[in-house]
Amino acid sequence: MTIDWNAFTPWPALAGGVLIGIAAAMFALLNGRIAGISGVIGGC
Repeated sequence: MTIDWNAFTPWPALAGGVLIGIAAAMFALLNGRIAGISGVIGGC
């Protein structure tokens, strides 16, 4: 396995992961539910 150094962008990937983590944490704290397919299906 080799790394394509021209397409290797760790900082934008880290920033995106942090944003997704914050959004999931806020959803869980504000709604009291976990964001995921089981929560969506369970609510139907």
